Amino acid sequence: AQLSGFALLMKAREYNRRVFRKELKPNILCYKDLKLTEEEIKETFTQLKVELTDELLFDLKNIQQATNLGSLISPHSDTTSIQAVIDKVISSKSSSDVFLRYRLEELEVSLEHLLLLSNKYHCVVDNPPYMGGGNMNKQLCDWVKTNYPNSKSDLMACFMEVGLSTLLPNGILGMINQHSWMFLSSYEILRDKLIKKYQIETLLHLGSRTFPEIGGEVVQNAAFTMSNKKPNKEGFYLRLIGCKSSDLKKTKTLESINKPTKLGHFCHQNEFLSIYRKPISYWLSPNFRKIFKEKSITKIGNPFTGLQTGDKEQYQRLWHEVDLNKSTIDNIINPKWFPFNTGGQVLKWFGNNSFLINWSNSGEEIKNRKNSVIRNEKYYLKKSISWNRRSSSGVKFRLVEEGFVYDQAGDALNTSEEYLYKVLGYLNSKVSQNIIGVTAPVNLTAGDLRFFPFIDSHEIQLETVRDCVSISKKYWDVNESSWDYITNPLLIEAGTEEISESYELYEQFWRNKFFLLHKKEQELNCQNIKIYGLEDEINADILYDDITILKEETSIVNDELVFDQNEVFSQFISFAVGCMFGRYSLDKEGLILASQGETLQDYLSKVKKEESEMSFIPDEDNIIPILDDEWFEDDIVGRFHEFLRASFGDKNFEKNLSFVEDSLGKDIRKYFVKDFYKDHIKRYKKRPIYWMFSSPKGSFNVLVYMHRYTPDTLNQILNGYLNEYREKLKTRIEILDHLMVSGSPSEQNKASKEKDKIQLI
Repeated sequence: AQLSGFALLMKAREYNRRVFRKELKPNILCYKDLKLTEEEIKETFTQLKVELTDELLFDLKNIQQATNLGSLISPHSDTTSIQAVIDKVISSKSSSDVFLRYRLEELEVSLEHLLLLSNKYHCVVDNPPYMGGGNMNKQLCDWVKTNYPNSKSDLMACFMEVGLSTLLPNGILGMINQHSWMFLSSYEILRDKLIKKYQIETLLHLGSRTFPEIGGEVVQNAAFTMSNKKPNKEGFYLRLIGCKSSDLKKTKTLESINKPTKLGHFCHQNEFLSIYRKPISYWLSPNFRKIFKEKSITKIGNPFTGLQTGDKEQYQRLWHEVDLNKSTIDNIINPKWFPFNTGGQVLKWFGNNSFLINWSNSGEEIKNRKNSVIRNEKYYLKKSISWNRRSSSGVKFRLVEEGFVYDQAGDALNTSEEYLYKVLGYLNSKVSQNIIGVTAPVNLTAGDLRFFPFIDSHEIQLETVRDCVSISKKYWDVNESSWDYITNPLLIEAGTEEISESYELYEQFWRNKFFLLHKKEQELNCQNIKIYGLEDEINADILYDDITILKEETSIVNDELVFDQNEVFSQFISFAVGCMFGRYSLDKEGLILASQGETLQDYLSKVKKEESEMSFIPDEDNIIPILDDEWFEDDIVGRFHEFLRASFGDKNFEKNLSFVEDSLGKDIRKYFVKDFYKDHIKRYKKRPIYWMFSSPKGSFNVLVYMHRYTPDTLNQILNGYLNEYREKLKTRIEILDHLMVSGSPSEQNKASKEKDKIQLI
């Protein structure tokens, strides 16, 4: 309150140099809770011989929480009656009754609060608190739900209502708050009231980065002025969400004040009422608004939300965590685990198939849980179109094949085979993205999609959509994240003896696929834009960043596609380690050992080759050391050398190894010791399939494949590796001690350094 008073006086001083000579006192209200109980209030009014109305008692009980409720308190008593009670209180303060005098002082402060809150004003200016219901204390939350049911989701919206309620006729409210009130379904009733009852004069749609102190995309702002009168004219709206800095927003605002710009829009707010959920869609042209009069997408499909398990930890797994012999991935009878469509990466056309759910006996176990919710089961195991509800990069739609169960975080649209690709092509177009920007810019749910307009046209080239799906599926399946992964893409080109040549072929192949997908998506944009008659409204061009394949392997630099060799060869090494453990093979494509307790004999039977005929044999005991030197025959670096020879031959081994190390930017041993496991944990979403056992200081490390883990594994690590490693270190120290005595000066120095290093282990 003191800072506010100081700021007002300084502002007054800016306009009047003599203001300090005047007896001015800023009219600042600093809330104070009324400490009197309800009984004390009633007793005081009795002593004053003043009638305590129900309205005034209600208001005074609210003032008991003045510091909690603040300016949201809207008195039920009128200003005249409050002033009359204040006058009576002031005249009675000279009473000789000490206790009465204390209660009168308390009442006077509280009544002054109510007087200011009950007044009507010509102008209200607000920068309200941004606080969602989840962050409110119980008293505030319950009070807001009761008194502001249309804006209860956030205090900033409650302050819109109370601000408008305190205006005189034709008075003006000016506010800055988050733009969510303009679009979210939870504010639909509030928007309906605002649009019909008040005139929106101006609105700056500021978006993110309005203030330099607040970075990122989290806070999206809008500033506006509204008049307390029936809407009778167009309002002026300025769309600044594309401006990436506060300085640029300021510049564009000043430019628009002086002359018309493309960012400025004049719109009558009655237009908002014609669109689903009445969003403040000021930027739409009359032509675009006509689209919303088309038939809903529900005429050809059914958007739906899936189940809630009630316990994700118990019923949901990443697919690589389970015994695949119990899943539909292996096409077994009476499976336990089914593919599960849920949230995850933002991918277009295909992918994000990472999770499984325990749906044995049609989900009997989940259905028997008290807190589980099963929705729309009739659509389970059927083809659909799914999407991510929200993302900074926009909503992307993808095909979900048959066999999936659906989660509430993986909303979907079920439609016939006739419409499946047609709808998918439409939803991934810029037409659809613009509609999402109007109806659900924050969070797209199945309920929102039900009101999407859809034109059934034969101009959509279904083959183009299928090509987009095919390219995206091919990309998904060349990564270990896919259960249909067959081999590392660098090994697909048979007969190549130089890994550099294989890498060039890989880069050329996927560069072509990337640009082909980009071309196909632009073609679909052109088709959809023409169907919806928006040729003058929407540009069909797509940014390279909007293509969702190769996100890990490439980046866009100066509008060029640049491959990351480090990532490509990290994937190659991940596959190599998989072959070392028998998860994958050079002699047979696809998963080999991926079920609990499988052995080397299981591997041989699945590959269906004699051991002597195989290119590369997995580790026998499922334990591979990762050490700073080659202390064991099955050391991971030695095994990788074997794998590289088996993959590309002996002839160019040194050249190939050098290319791998150049791509990684370091020696292969250093990569395995320092980087491999970090990469593996990230690649497998913090649920690794290769487990690392390490000594306390990290000098001794071995890898174990979890699907080949047995009760004897730990014992074998201890006796077969750790104890032997200690003995080898002791022997090495003895040799170094001998060199430090009998060796040349350089040998002695080198031996001393190595001994110091070993003793730190």
